Amino acid sequence: MSVVKSCIKICLLSVLSCTSILGHTATGNTPPERPLSPLLQLSQTRLQASQLNSTTLNDERALELSASSWLSGLPSISLSHLGSLDNGNSYEQEVSLNLPLKSPGQHGSDKRLTQLSQAIQSQQSALQSLYLSGLLRQSLWAHRIASVKLKQLARKTNLLQKLHAQQKRLTDVGELPLANLLLLERELVDIELEQIDIQQQQDEAHALYRQLTGQDEVPTQIAESQRPLANGNSDLAQHPLWQLQTLQQQQLLLIIKSQQAGEQDPWTVSLTAKNTSDDQVDDQQLGLGITVPLGFSSALSQGELSQWQQAHTEQNLARDRTYLELTTQIDKLTQQQGNLQQQHALLSRGLSLSRTITEELAKVKDQDQVSYEIWLRRYVDALDTESRLTLNQVMQQQLHSQQLQALGISL
Repeated sequence: MSVVKSCIKICLLSVLSCTSILGHTATGNTPPERPLSPLLQLSQTRLQASQLNSTTLNDERALELSASSWLSGLPSISLSHLGSLDNGNSYEQEVSLNLPLKSPGQHGSDKRLTQLSQAIQSQQSALQSLYLSGLLRQSLWAHRIASVKLKQLARKTNLLQKLHAQQKRLTDVGELPLANLLLLERELVDIELEQIDIQQQQDEAHALYRQLTGQDEVPTQIAESQRPLANGNSDLAQHPLWQLQTLQQQQLLLIIKSQQAGEQDPWTVSLTAKNTSDDQVDDQQLGLGITVPLGFSSALSQGELSQWQQAHTEQNLARDRTYLELTTQIDKLTQQQGNLQQQHALLSRGLSLSRTITEELAKVKDQDQVSYEIWLRRYVDALDTESRLTLNQVMQQQLHSQQLQALGISL
């Protein structure tokens, strides 16, 4: 049994060295966080460049839309010629230039609509930034979690391969049954299968990051734990999507009120030239006329009012749905945060117990096959608990980024 004892001592040294490394990782000082805003700016620049290279978008942007500052429509010219039925030498000719001018109320309405349009564009830009931030956070944390899992599996594989070599020597001399060696080989095969799946997840995350930023190297400092969270649901009013829907609703309300007040109906100014001629008189006249709509009642038709009511109802439903989705997501993330913290406490306690059990079993002088297998299983359990604890810490950092995303806070 001296060979078994020497193997246990070698494995114990490996365990203690690995656990000491993990303890340093779990309790060491966190390096300063690297700001991720340059990645967002880089993604926005690449997106804008791809849009400029699109022929369809270029055609759309070539249409420089603008609104007249004083006309509510196109000017019109009216021509008329009237001849007498009784006297062929008598006729009347008239030319009018009609200018549909904006009313003072429409000028005020247009000013408010312009301000709302600018605010809507600003929120759309903020929403785009939030969307790109979500994709970046998804790719970065998926890549980080996969990296942590692969490192833990690689370390576990390395130690199990050492145990495999030691058990093979013991099996060859008849001190261990073959079944123990086969079970260990089966465990190594399962680890390789798991590594293939995790490697695929990491490759997909890396491809997404490269597509967004054009960079191949993923940053090492991605934690956002130093950025404080907003005040939960009370700050949802600052969410870009909520702000956008609110502004769109205000825009629709302003348009319908302007139509109801008749502000969209123009004040028409007519410049008229008239020529009247018969056998005795040839009269030429110039005149100026103005047509002002009278706002005695609502200028809306029942069809326009029904359309606005339907659009207003749909917007209210969309805002309610957005609020429920955002609050549900925030509550879910808050619950996950509590679960991860509870798991962290239990994993820390479990790791401490696993280390103590492994050390106590290693002190047993008379090692038989049963106690050796028990020690080996406890050793593997300690390594798995250690890995879960490290992964738990990474997932808490990821959860903080997800909470920032749910509250509408971009990188």
